Amino acid sequence: MAVIAERDVVKGYGSKERPLLSELWSRDSRGPNAAMQARGDHQPNNRQIDYARYHDPAFFQQELDKIWNRQWLFACREEDIPQVGDRVPLTIGPSSYFIVRSDTDSFKAFYNSCLHRGTKLCAKKEQAETIRCPYHAWEWNVDGRLKRIPSHWDFPDITRLNGALPEVRLERWGGFIFINADKDAPPLLDALGPMPDHFAAFAPEKRYTKARFRKLVRANWKITQEAFQESYHLYATHPEGVPFTGDSQSQYDIFTTPLGAVGREAVPSAVPSMHADSSATAHAAAMVAAQVQQMWHYPDATLPDIDPAQDVRAQLGDWLRQSYEQSYGRPIAESDAVMIDSSLYFLYPHFTLWLSESVPFVYQFLPHETDPNLCYFDVRLLMPWREGEPRPPAAEPIEIGADESIAEKAPAYGFLAMIFDQDMSNLPLVQQGLKAANPAAPYSRLGAYQEGMIQAWHELIDRDLAR
Repeated sequence: MAVIAERDVVKGYGSKERPLLSELWSRDSRGPNAAMQARGDHQPNNRQIDYARYHDPAFFQQELDKIWNRQWLFACREEDIPQVGDRVPLTIGPSSYFIVRSDTDSFKAFYNSCLHRGTKLCAKKEQAETIRCPYHAWEWNVDGRLKRIPSHWDFPDITRLNGALPEVRLERWGGFIFINADKDAPPLLDALGPMPDHFAAFAPEKRYTKARFRKLVRANWKITQEAFQESYHLYATHPEGVPFTGDSQSQYDIFTTPLGAVGREAVPSAVPSMHADSSATAHAAAMVAAQVQQMWHYPDATLPDIDPAQDVRAQLGDWLRQSYEQSYGRPIAESDAVMIDSSLYFLYPHFTLWLSESVPFVYQFLPHETDPNLCYFDVRLLMPWREGEPRPPAAEPIEIGADESIAEKAPAYGFLAMIFDQDMSNLPLVQQGLKAANPAAPYSRLGAYQEGMIQAWHELIDRDLAR
């Protein structure tokens, strides 16, 4: 495909009546903040992606060896393991680790393998005062120190000085726990780039997992993640969103970091898409957005009386802030953008956090244990809780099979569960179709701007595999 000079890349398509996101943010009633003013520092130009990358077993093995064993990976939330001794496993392809709360505010990550004969030590979420192998009862304290070996006389060379469980690096941010099997990797903060600053007011550490599902998907982990790295598909896949979601007006930013990149996909709501017909108005878009939020987040709120002659997004933002305060017992000073729009921050290689009070999601994309044609899609609803009340317990994940509906199995996601089902319906077709492509041209033809994050992720994959 032809190389498009960066100066010639058209960065979105809008109009006076349906502005680009950057224009909407510049008029935010709370004033544009640093996150809204930030712009990416990289424009990729990698529009042809070889389809073999999505299904070739040898390529899949290289990813496991050189990406998943060397990058910071989202493992769990702190509230998933609230008590000392709580632990949860994490499987990455054939590799397995487990994370344990070792003290009130301390966590450890270990290889999920007994030092005796390799038995998996943590097969599911569990709680115990020690870490005990089910096979021969070798036992460790929750901080990994060796506690007991039955018939220790037969293992004179294994002592408390050399018999501790080997640790995996673990670092935390915002209530999220990340691990890295590469002991020489730079710190997590180097990977997070602008995220700590951009999410400071959002305070993910002061939220909890209200709902969660984990779905087996008949598609490669990259195909599944790429379905959420662009809003270009809204017109065809989610047509009901066209009257109130500005897909073509979205903004995409790639922020490079010492470890890779953070990608941001910012999609405006309460504004019609450029694909919507001429009868769609900003007022109608704002009212639909309010109805969706009332049904999902604020069922006790009265719908706003939005004046079409005034700034409809400012009025919607005020109503959402008032509804938030009524629901949670404390004021919120966030911008209209955070209250209304969807800003998805993708951390290479597999973690996504939404800077959005309307859609406060967390995504985790994980490779299958053995099959490059399958993956796991893990979604959390990360919500605040009412002022003065204790933190609610984290929801347990609902396991959803490849042929099961998210709307039927995870109703807590409301309207968005149907949207997820629409996304999921495409992915097996992509996985199947790319194998049926013309052998003379087995590659994608990506958009220069809207699909730039996909291009950037494949650039990073190439970099890692070349190491």
